[in-house]
Amino acid sequence: MQQPMLHKGIFHYSMLMRAVWCCLLVSLSLVVFSQDQTSISYRVKSYRENGLYGSSDSKVAYILKLKNNIQDNQKGNIFVKVYNDLGAEVYNEDIPLFIKPTGTYDKEIEIDIAKLPTGFYNIGFSISTNHYAQYLYYVFAVEPDKIKPTGIRPLDFTTFWDNARNELTNLNPSYKITRRGDISTSSNDIYLIEFQSIGNVAIRGWLSVPKRHKSNPILYRLPDYGTTAAPESRNDMAVFCLDARGFGNSADMGKLDYSSYLVKGLNSKENYIYRAQYMDCLRGVDFIFKNSSDLKLDASKIIVTGVGQGATLAAVVAAFDNRVKGAILERPTLMDMRTMFAIGEVKQQVPWPINAFKSYFSSNRLSLDNFFKIYDYFDPLSFAPMIKCPILVGISLKSATSPPQSAYNFYNQVLSNKREVYSCPDNETGIDASFYVFENNWIKETLRIPL
Repeated sequence: MQQPMLHKGIFHYSMLMRAVWCCLLVSLSLVVFSQDQTSISYRVKSYRENGLYGSSDSKVAYILKLKNNIQDNQKGNIFVKVYNDLGAEVYNEDIPLFIKPTGTYDKEIEIDIAKLPTGFYNIGFSISTNHYAQYLYYVFAVEPDKIKPTGIRPLDFTTFWDNARNELTNLNPSYKITRRGDISTSSNDIYLIEFQSIGNVAIRGWLSVPKRHKSNPILYRLPDYGTTAAPESRNDMAVFCLDARGFGNSADMGKLDYSSYLVKGLNSKENYIYRAQYMDCLRGVDFIFKNSSDLKLDASKIIVTGVGQGATLAAVVAAFDNRVKGAILERPTLMDMRTMFAIGEVKQQVPWPINAFKSYFSSNRLSLDNFFKIYDYFDPLSFAPMIKCPILVGISLKSATSPPQSAYNFYNQVLSNKREVYSCPDNETGIDASFYVFENNWIKETLRIPL
């Protein structure tokens, strides 16, 4: 599977600039040598730059280039090992290594793709010489679009969420809009937005609206875990950033902390905090439609987006509300929890949120099976088949808190005719800058906004 190309623009200048930026970013990612210049410097290139190998590929291959930076021979070995996502070794190779003084060494490492079942793999290169030792690892996938999901949708899933939505509908939203002249700019009006949601809790957010347009498309940004929203201005779109209940401007119910938020009310599906939070995010869409004319918003052009937890929330909103015209999920967390637990258990350090959930289990005598019986109502995996709008998912192959396996399990169940994955192979904690170039063009093409 090839990385999706940047979408076509209207103006040649825009196309040229996007191409230049992408070429620079790719070049930097491929040719930068290691920071350790004392003995050996290296660079590694996968045949598939995005780390995703498809049915048309006969092999998984990496090109390893080494440079000897000292005036002495370097002798040793390169130990290659490949593990599946559950930690089982599926391939190994021991390669003799010899590099003359100031010389170079090139090696192509190939693995027959027929010997690798569909899934994600870690490949490690352990380089050891008489002067140098280094361990490098990368992640690749074999036909990830064929990965079968692991989720179990509860039989009363639809009834459960119909009841929650009815509760929201019967609650007066009491919308309140306050223009903040102190932080508005010459180009954008900034508003503090407030409405009532489940449990009569006040939810607030920031809306930034460009002044020069009579009607603005909307980027509806949902909160990552434990973050506080801030005004975000663009000159081509309105941006509505919501605070999660218990954080930032939505902390009237009492400020929640990072450790307790995830497990608040986890004793039952009716009390779990994400039942209310999902409804909070849906009410935000209602706000946009109710107040679009007064605020110069084009409610027919809404993109919902988020990072981490925000990506999970965006998936749920897109599933519930067909008024949303596109969804962008960047490094989604809290998704496909069964897979997250399975692969999290084999990590040297158990990643968040697995460690947080396990701590709660031990303190509250909750078994893993009973946890899944609750969380299946909230897992985006259960919502995926409901999503019909265009969707873009940005993944980082090395991420432990947002594993690409989970993202693909979700993605493979989305029924939208327009769905895309953007894979960043070497980023462990973030996402590549090139993703944002692609994302911006994707938004404009999806909403038919001129570039």
